[in-house]
Amino acid sequence: MKDIVTLKGINGDVVLKIDPVAPFEDVLDRIRNLIESERNFFSKGFLSIDTQGRELSELEISKLESLFNGINVSFRINEGEKVFGGTFEQSQPSFFVVDHTVRSGQVVRYKGDIVILGNVNPDGVVESESDVYVYGVIKGKVTAGKRVVALGFQQQYLNINGIEVEAKTPEKSRKPYIIEIDTDKKVTIVPLDEREAKPVRRRKNG
Repeated sequence: MKDIVTLKGINGDVVLKIDPVAPFEDVLDRIRNLIESERNFFSKGFLSIDTQGRELSELEISKLESLFNGINVSFRINEGEKVFGGTFEQSQPSFFVVDHTVRSGQVVRYKGDIVILGNVNPDGVVESESDVYVYGVIKGKVTAGKRVVALGFQQQYLNINGIEVEAKTPEKSRKPYIIEIDTDKKVTIVPLDEREAKPVRRRKNG
């Protein structure tokens, strides 16, 4: 009988693969058994879950969070073109690194800081409740809770702390900028090699 959950170490990372069609409660039971029998695999406090194309509901993700929170393990879920991060108060990486360009149709979502080692292409989506750092050009859609740093802003959509922002840099420019919101809710764009903050426009609704 095919094992509905497999646990492997791949290039120093712990990867948990789950069957794409097995009943989710059976998957949870198997993960509980693995936690009991293979505790050494969970000692790093972080793992990746490969759903093999299976889409998890919010309730199913919540059950995984509860399960791994009990052993102080954080995780990320690779769900086809989507990447979700699960974080917990007792054990959470301070940032999540994506070591490639975020392509059209891809979604990266994480509660902590997100670092993108590449561009965010048109129709690529990055969402964080904290900071977003892009070592490339933003051409897609980015939502952040605090600030966004990038080598270029040519975005389709930018939202920081609930405020939709217009901020474009010259197309050929590869100069790093920080866009953030100060205590007065004013949006500023700050080149890293300049000290003076420059106000930028909020996007008008409609």
